[in-house]
Amino acid sequence: MSNSELINRYLNAVRPWLPRKQQADILAELAEDLQSQIEERESAAGRTLTLDELAAVLKQRGSPLRVASGYLPQERLINPAMLPIYFLVLRVVLLWVLLPILILVSLAPIVQSGHPLAASLRFLAAVWQTPFFVIGIITTIFFLVDRYQDRWVDRWDPRKLPRVPASHPQMQWHNDFAGFAFGSAMAFFWAVTMWHRSAFVLDNGLRIGLVRVWGELYWLILVLTASRAAVNLYCFLRPAWNAARSWIRLALDGVEIAFAMVLLKVPNWVEISGPKVAPADASKLVGLANGAMQLALVSIPVILAFDVYRQGRLLRRAKDGQSAPILTLS
Repeated sequence: MSNSELINRYLNAVRPWLPRKQQADILAELAEDLQSQIEERESAAGRTLTLDELAAVLKQRGSPLRVASGYLPQERLINPAMLPIYFLVLRVVLLWVLLPILILVSLAPIVQSGHPLAASLRFLAAVWQTPFFVIGIITTIFFLVDRYQDRWVDRWDPRKLPRVPASHPQMQWHNDFAGFAFGSAMAFFWAVTMWHRSAFVLDNGLRIGLVRVWGELYWLILVLTASRAAVNLYCFLRPAWNAARSWIRLALDGVEIAFAMVLLKVPNWVEISGPKVAPADASKLVGLANGAMQLALVSIPVILAFDVYRQGRLLRRAKDGQSAPILTLS
């Protein structure tokens, strides 16, 4: 790694914590200030700084989060540098996790109710406090992280900063965090909802029975879901790419693709019955449920194939010695 690449990694690590409209000006000012410090030390030493000496300069300057905080207003509940990721977490949890779960939980009772509008209003009246509760928890977590950040924010090494990516610097870590949040929610939902579950009984007496295969797959699905969430969390916390994380993702992709292909052979997933459901209607509902499951299982290999291609491409580029271009400020 060259000195210029290390400086560019440092500037790129500061960038995501800055207001988007001021990023260019602040980074230009920071780059100029760093260059002055480096030139002063090189003049005193009579030579170019080594990589370790440059890392010490950056270490003395401060972690990317702390440096970004110095350019932002200081009166706040949450560190202004952390506001972008705070709002990202709120969007992911509220829109990508909580909203789909609430829709799934409410859909069947509303559809089966004789008065869908009244059922919808009753459901909203029961859950309206949930989003505020979630917002409160997330805000409290970020407040505590900001309050006790001295215990972890300065534990960093400039030489371990991630490479400057060829694409938009924020896109991939957004995806990794979204994958972690969604995967964690699904793992929690699966662990709580499906534990020793044999059937779902709706208010109108409709019974959706789960066939034996659901119980047999309980632990495997839970482990795969939690493992995927853990890998996404690792990639979010350690954005610098390495071959090991690509091989782990490829291994998970392979297991999940094989898992989906095997499950396509399962002929029946649910049994539907109820006092107000005729046998013919129950048979149609079972057919629709099985069709939906097959469609979902077919889509899994298709979606994962894109990740297999991406991870393979990263490994191939690393083998060929290619790297991301150096960040330039203009």
